[in-house]
Amino acid sequence: MLALLGWALLGESLGPRRIGGILLGLCGGAAFCLPALSGNLADGALLGLLLGLATAFLTAGALIQVRRLTLAGEKAGAIAFWFAVVSALAGLATLPFGWVMPDVQQALLLFGAGLAGGIAHILMTLSFRHAEAAALAPFEYLSILWAAAAGALFFAEVPDWAFLIAAPLILAGSLVALPKRRAPPA
Repeated sequence: MLALLGWALLGESLGPRRIGGILLGLCGGAAFCLPALSGNLADGALLGLLLGLATAFLTAGALIQVRRLTLAGEKAGAIAFWFAVVSALAGLATLPFGWVMPDVQQALLLFGAGLAGGIAHILMTLSFRHAEAAALAPFEYLSILWAAAAGALFFAEVPDWAFLIAAPLILAGSLVALPKRRAPPA
C-alpha cells in the first residue's frame, strides 16, 4: 500500500525490482497468516483481519504524509514531536475507558518503550527524507521478523513453520527492492 500510494500521490517510480520486492514481502506476510487460515476462523478473526487491513492502509497514509513533510523541508524532530503530541491527546481520550495506574516497574517499561519509539520515529522520518516510499515499503515487513525475534528472546516463543517460510521471503523482498548501486565516477 505504501509503494502504491507513493506512486499515486507522490509520483514515485515503481520499477520491476521494487514491485518484485513488494510482492515477495507480501507473500512472506501472507505466509504468517496461513496457520490462522488453515481451519475454522475463531470468533472475531474476520474483524481482526479487517482491522489489520485498515491499519495497514492508515499507516501507509501516515508514512506518505511523513515523506511529503520531509520533502517540504520539515525537520525530523518536529515531525516526531507533533506526532507524539497528537498521539498523546488521542490516547488521553481513552481515559474514560478504564486506565490502570502503572506501578514503578511498568512506568519505567512504558517510558523505555516511548523513548525507543521516539528515536525509531525520528530515524524512520530521516529515512523518508533520503529514499522514496516505494524503496522503503518492503522494509516495513521486517518489523514482523523483529517481533518474532523479540518473542523468542523475551517470551521463549518458538517460531513455527510459517515463520520458516515467511522470513526468507521477507528478507528476499527487502534485498530485491534495494535500489541498484551506481558505479562511482571514474
